[in-house]
Amino acid sequence: MRALFGFVLLACMTGNAQAFEWRALEWRVGVAYASGLSEVTDLHEDNLRAEGLEADVDLKFPLGITAGVTYDWPSGMRADLTLGPTFFIGGDVSHFELPVGASIGYNFAPNADVSPYVRAGVIHHIASGDYESSTNPGLLVAAGHDFQRLTIEVAFDDTDVEFEAAQCDAEGNSRPGFETLNTYEVIASVFWRFR
Repeated sequence: MRALFGFVLLACMTGNAQAFEWRALEWRVGVAYASGLSEVTDLHEDNLRAEGLEADVDLKFPLGITAGVTYDWPSGMRADLTLGPTFFIGGDVSHFELPVGASIGYNFAPNADVSPYVRAGVIHHIASGDYESSTNPGLLVAAGHDFQRLTIEVAFDDTDVEFEAAQCDAEGNSRPGFETLNTYEVIASVFWRFR
């Protein structure tokens, strides 16, 4: 809630002395595909096998729920706060990941029915699970098209998540170690827009 208040306050104070307009505030809810999650399931399966257990990690198709809020200025500038896409991995292990991001960008045709845009900012993944060790914030770069009620976007996320990982030595013995993965890498999203 504090982040939303800060976002609204920033929107009020910025711009060419133009007042904040609620109609420029937009909510988005959608679904997203993330390309790097198969590496997370592979790591969990390898860890289970190294422990002598049967590997059963469930992630049939990496689709997650995502949401955000955008403020558009008449100049074409925009500010975005995003949440997600969130993913859960279940079965013999558990893993949960929820990215939180903030970005600024530019709409190329803000008053048109179809407006291409670009945005860039920072993103941090809140992650927890059986083998998750730590996360490092990363950069987010995205491009998309706003339609009247729909947005299509492709984003690149370079956030790193560190996991405990079983590593084999030359004799085939496993020992504990760590592996860093870019768990999302490429994100393809479809949002429904609400003003």
